[in-house]
Amino acid sequence: MEKFIGDRRFYRRALTVALPIMLQNTVTNIVSLLDNVMVGQTGTASMSGVAVVGQLFFIFNLVIFGTVSGPGIFCAQYWGAGQERSFKAAFRYKLFTSMAVCLVCMGVFALGGRPLVGLYITGGEAESALVEGYAMDYLRVMLWGMIPYAAAMAYATTLREAGHAVVPMAASWSAVGVNLFLNWVLIFGKLGAPAMGVRGAAVATVVSRFVELGVCLGWSWRHRDEVLFTRRMMEGFPMPRAMLGDMVRRSMPLLANEALWCLGTATLTQIYSTRGITVMAALNIAYVLFDVFTAVAFSVGSTIGILVGQELGAGQTEQAVDTDRKLLAMGVALAAVIALIMWGVSGLFPRLYNTDGQVRALAADLIRVMAVVLPFDCFANGSYFTMRSGGKTLVTVLFDSCFSWAVNVPVAWLLAHRTGLGILAVYGLSVSTVLIKCVIGAVLVHRRYWVNTLAGMETDKRNNS
Repeated sequence: MEKFIGDRRFYRRALTVALPIMLQNTVTNIVSLLDNVMVGQTGTASMSGVAVVGQLFFIFNLVIFGTVSGPGIFCAQYWGAGQERSFKAAFRYKLFTSMAVCLVCMGVFALGGRPLVGLYITGGEAESALVEGYAMDYLRVMLWGMIPYAAAMAYATTLREAGHAVVPMAASWSAVGVNLFLNWVLIFGKLGAPAMGVRGAAVATVVSRFVELGVCLGWSWRHRDEVLFTRRMMEGFPMPRAMLGDMVRRSMPLLANEALWCLGTATLTQIYSTRGITVMAALNIAYVLFDVFTAVAFSVGSTIGILVGQELGAGQTEQAVDTDRKLLAMGVALAAVIALIMWGVSGLFPRLYNTDGQVRALAADLIRVMAVVLPFDCFANGSYFTMRSGGKTLVTVLFDSCFSWAVNVPVAWLLAHRTGLGILAVYGLSVSTVLIKCVIGAVLVHRRYWVNTLAGMETDKRNNS
């Protein structure tokens, strides 16, 4: 057991990185929950419309995450190795590519929003038209928040990798406060404002995106003498061709992985939604609670990427292996505790929504299934970040998105379209495939194939810059 449990010094160091990420993700997801509950007070149709658009932005958010993840590996290792110029180069690559990907996604949503929304709407003609109308109202406004979101992700992740994890947390909390207040004002028409419903929720979200970016930018420029990537940010531009080639070679698989994985997840939701709008509404309720409760456990994965990446960059491979093993154990233990809490509140949470009893009952059952598989999800997530920390991006693609398309999606489709099973059985059997993924992850982590150092293309140290 000593191999899996650290001492106080270890957990103090781990929590220094993990706690701000946990708090940031938890608070952000709690506000998403409150946002969802507020919209849910306006009826099932409006809630379903927002949920449909949420699936599109789930894809966008993860594509941006994949875009910043590749250069983020280099940022963590360059920081651990003390290579300032290379660190700046990795940040510039992260910022420019995230902006380019964001513009492409904006074009896709603007031009193809209606047919994309239609993929998730199954029901009577009048009911479907009502849900589609709410969804398009929400989508048109949300487009304006995509650029600040992508830029904030580039800055926030780099600040974490540079040891300033509290700043993104403060930025997120600021955005959360603005979002929550404006939701109350604009959805329900408080303080003399018009009651805008779903459009009000979208306006509140867009404004909060600009607030989050403003806090990250403002702090970074005020502290540019200590935040390396804002002090003479263009120093060393353009980056050496060999470094650029290595960064592209390792980053593009991660971008492709996140795009394929989230498309796979969205496809799973679309498969489930063929059972009716009731299923879509219940899934929306269950997913919101799942996101809140898993923010803590899944934040351990991000911590693995940062701490293990820094140790690999510094050449401390044995310490990196030990850190990874203990963080994986910590994540699974947290997930087990959180799963018990999820199960306990599964029957109470759906009552917050202004919807019918059938939707509430199905949402409660879905939450219980999610609680059962949560510890396994957490281990699979930690295994993914372990392999990513060493730059083994091709393996992460095979482990993550390829598994989703080769196993999860076919299983769900066959169960939904070729059996008479109810939606609860279809969902439960499809998500249980994570057990296979856990076995694969355990083998890959144990064999230490992921142990790899990327830093070394620059000899200058920070204190000599």
